[in-house]
Amino acid sequence: MNTESAFHLPSQKAPTLLDSRSANERDILTLIRQRSSLPKAEIAQLTGLSAQSATVIIKKLEADGLVRRLKPIKGGVGQPKVPFGLNENGAFGIGLKVGRRSFDMTLLDLKGNVRATLHEKFAYPTVSNLLTFAKRAFNVLIKNLDTDQQRLIRGLGVAMPFEIWSWAEEAGAPKTELEEWREFNPQAALEDLLSLPVFIKNDAGAACSAEMSFGNSQNYNSFLYIFVGTFLGGGLVLNNQLVNGKTGNAGAIGSLPFYNGSTQSQLITQSSLYLLERKLNDAGHNGQHIYESPSHWSCDTRSIEDWLNETARGLAFATQCAMSLLDLDGVIIDGAIPDDVKNALVAHTQSAMETLDMRGLAQVQISEGLVGRKAQSIGSANLALQANYY
Repeated sequence: MNTESAFHLPSQKAPTLLDSRSANERDILTLIRQRSSLPKAEIAQLTGLSAQSATVIIKKLEADGLVRRLKPIKGGVGQPKVPFGLNENGAFGIGLKVGRRSFDMTLLDLKGNVRATLHEKFAYPTVSNLLTFAKRAFNVLIKNLDTDQQRLIRGLGVAMPFEIWSWAEEAGAPKTELEEWREFNPQAALEDLLSLPVFIKNDAGAACSAEMSFGNSQNYNSFLYIFVGTFLGGGLVLNNQLVNGKTGNAGAIGSLPFYNGSTQSQLITQSSLYLLERKLNDAGHNGQHIYESPSHWSCDTRSIEDWLNETARGLAFATQCAMSLLDLDGVIIDGAIPDDVKNALVAHTQSAMETLDMRGLAQVQISEGLVGRKAQSIGSANLALQANYY
């Protein structure tokens, strides 16, 4: 069966944007988001607009409730500069993260603040459970907004693993249960269910977009983003643009071929969280603990250390491949893991890089992602805001 089904390309028609903005308006909103706040003179300088044009656009954005004036900056020569920042109540995005162990729905405001979130765990995802959760969670989350604010919801972003049916064995799920995803059109079903435009992206790609918007402490222009979740995923940014590819799977490093010394498989079977879950279960511990307590693991340290070493080998290999092909500014590692484990994983990966033959390649900088374990959820909610404003 052709895997480039409606699941990969959810709809032939583009979703209707609820708040169409000009290129100049989008440029200014993006700058303000990146810099937190900017006065008009700097906005004009950075965008190349005339002072008059910048003033007209900013006044329009202010009148539309998307930006607001902040306290004047005093202490300089002449009149105090008045910076403009995003109005957190100017627009909202809803995000739905479809994981292999859980669903999340998140309400995000224009400044990127999480207003509310709902989480549900399960053994494996089914289509019927997704639709039931989506309706229930949406009704719960919008109660955090008044009637006028509910009209400012710009859409539903969905972050989900593409071809979710392809790894039934690794997910520990009945193949027949996951096969129903093959013919399921999530965009059409969710647009009909919630009466909102729906924007769908690979789960790791959505996490990457969140890091672009709210993280990237090194200000890389081009980088490989790695998200260590139940299954390993990634995203690719070139010249400050998230690369999607033909089917939306660009940067899907989990599918890289990996030779572990005896057999060849995919990198997803070397550097994913489900492997740590199995190690803990085999050692007589509760492997589900890593999903139940994603901010702090109080479990077998030897199993964690073994997993870190094995995972780092895989991430170092992916880094070498990326640098060989693209000569990137750096690599960002994030995941649904505690901060101390993420810090250790970055250090282990840097050590693993020292064992590789990197002759002819530039030295690579590896840094931690800032958004953290909720990057996929935040990224999903940010999709509608990006589509409308950035």
